[in-house]
Amino acid sequence: MVIKFVIVTFALASCCAAKLVEDGDETPSGSWFGFELLITHLESIEQKLTKLDYLEQKLAKLEITEKAIDILERKITKLDIVEQKLFNVEQIIMNQAKNVFQSCSEEPSKMSGKYRLQPDSNEQPFVGFCEQEKYDGGWLVIQHRFDGSVNFYRDWEDYKNGFGKIDGEFWIGLERLHKLTQNNPMTLMVEIEDYDGNYGYARYDEFEIGNEDEKYVLEQLSGYSGSLQDSMSDSQGFMFTTRDSDNSEIGSDNCAQQEQGAWWYMNCGYTNPNGPYHKKEEWKKIYWYGHRAGVELKFFRMMIK
Repeated sequence: MVIKFVIVTFALASCCAAKLVEDGDETPSGSWFGFELLITHLESIEQKLTKLDYLEQKLAKLEITEKAIDILERKITKLDIVEQKLFNVEQIIMNQAKNVFQSCSEEPSKMSGKYRLQPDSNEQPFVGFCEQEKYDGGWLVIQHRFDGSVNFYRDWEDYKNGFGKIDGEFWIGLERLHKLTQNNPMTLMVEIEDYDGNYGYARYDEFEIGNEDEKYVLEQLSGYSGSLQDSMSDSQGFMFTTRDSDNSEIGSDNCAQQEQGAWWYMNCGYTNPNGPYHKKEEWKKIYWYGHRAGVELKFFRMMIK
């Protein structure tokens, strides 16, 4: 029993500690609370087992008397308590596991916020922001601009791995985006708003990008609908370009450097969601071609499901 407990304690503590390190600042606070509760229960069980070991040693030295029988009965009672504690720990772990969802659509509360997601059982869970209130919910936010607090003029590695804060301005990362879309093309939703409060959206029923060897090429983008002019379909078939990795294969100029952003650029000029965040009347900016002649945007968000 003692050996079994030590193995379980080590496995559970290692598992939970690994999750905390992996998630870093993006781990919901409830995960840490669950971990503390788990350790408390395990410490309590360990104390019980220490007392039981002592009783076992004492009982071995006694003859079978009424006192020995009484000790044995009390030992059985304490074993029952230990078993109940182990059951409680198991329930805690199961409840924590339930808080990892395959997608934003599977999250039951339907409240927008950060959640642990694991679309592929072979991949580690990650923390993503789920939009649950607009357009029937179930959307995973992959890019968000709204206040200029994060610099989006970055190198290839940053765009590959992602940057920013999940509940603030951020880019989810090309590698994760590839893994999310590689098996089943996702629906892409683009939302924009300018400084005058004019809102618009564009929806694409199929969205998929390639892997890093393919420079995260925009493999599929089709099924357009929405209130905006379609300013993104022309990027299909183009590779992703950053300031230090020009993959546009058009002309000698690096569009990311010209636009001070990063994108699947097609002639540098149809949309620039990762461009500089400016108040108004700047040439290098966030824009969506066709929306009021490409005026500056104060809000740009992309989501998939």
